[in-house]
Formats: sequence, structure tokens, C-alpha cells
Amino acid sequence: MDVLIMAGGKGTRLNLDIEKPLLQILKKPMIDYIIESLLNSKINNIYIAVSKNTQKSKCYIYNKYIDHIKNNKIKLLETEGLGYINDLNQCMKHFSEPFMVLCCDIPSITPKIINNVIDEYYRLKANFNNLESLCVVVKKEDYLGSPSVVMDEYVPQGINILSPKNGEQVEKLYIIEEPILNVNTLEEKSIVERIIKNCYNNR
Repeated sequence: MDVLIMAGGKGTRLNLDIEKPLLQILKKPMIDYIIESLLNSKINNIYIAVSKNTQKSKCYIYNKYIDHIKNNKIKLLETEGLGYINDLNQCMKHFSEPFMVLCCDIPSITPKIINNVIDEYYRLKANFNNLESLCVVVKKEDYLGSPSVVMDEYVPQGINILSPKNGEQVEKLYIIEEPILNVNTLEEKSIVERIIKNCYNNR
């Protein structure tokens, strides 16, 4: 399965003069945590959607992963940067099979979580032939930050598997317990840094 990282947004909620993918989490750009976890997972190709809003991120990713180490698994896609749905729809043409979509602001994601999501999708697909997408969520009471989107009693984690088609898709939820949150505030940045520290300390 391939993956698409959405990294073309303005990241205005952080209110910082830095592109969101390059936000330093424990002295390391946030996008690095995600790419490194993907490279150590079952994922095949890594597509990263950038835009006019994230040209510094584009240069950083190209210089570090594509030009320097010649990693042909990582590919940059240029989008208009007009919003998540618009940019996602522009990227659909690059996929012919179900693919994972990740937000660029979930640095506490791990290879284990990524692999579990892939396995759960194929397990459900075997039982529900019409399944087209999977949305990874956590129970609202277990979410560690301030959710910007709530679906009934669940908070989406910025992790989805989609079929390569526009419009609504037949979807199921996958509830996880791992401590993941989207970094949209400085408070959430501090929380996710504690999560990552604990993760490394427990290895």
C-alpha cells in the first residue's frame, strides 16, 4: 500500500512563523518523524503533497530524502494549497489502489500503528466487499489535545485509507488506544513531545 502525506496547508492555528511540517519537535522537524515511521513500516511508496504554502518544506524534503540519500520511494506532489479536500482530490490521479492518507502533524505515529491500520483495513475488506475507506479514530474522552473535529463520541486522528475515487465512500471506523494527537497548538506540541519521550524511554 502507498501513502499520501498532506503537507500543503497554511497551518494558521499554530500562529507561528514556520511551515507546519518543519515545526521542531524535540529539535527535529515534525515531518521527519512521520517519514521515518513510514520507511520502517509496510508502506511502499511515500507521496508528499506540498503547495505554495510549504515551499521550504518541499526543499527540505527534497534535499534530505530525495537528493541526498536518493530514496526513490519518496515523491513530491505539487498541489494548489487551497484546502485539504481540494488538494486530496488533485492527488487522486496518482493512485490506482487503496492508499493511506496522513496529516503532516501527527509525529507520534509509529510503524506499529501504521501496520496495524493496514492490517485492519484488509481484515475488514475481506468481510465487507463494499468497503472503500477506513477512518482511524480515538474515543473523545481519551484524546489528549483539543480536537478540531469530533464525530459523535470519536475524534479522527488524521489517518485514513481511501479508495482512489472522488466523492463519498463506504467507510468504517477503526478505534485505536495509542496516544496520537494532531499538533495544532503549542500546548499540543508539549504533549506530543512527552509522548515521544515516553515512547523512546520504553523501548
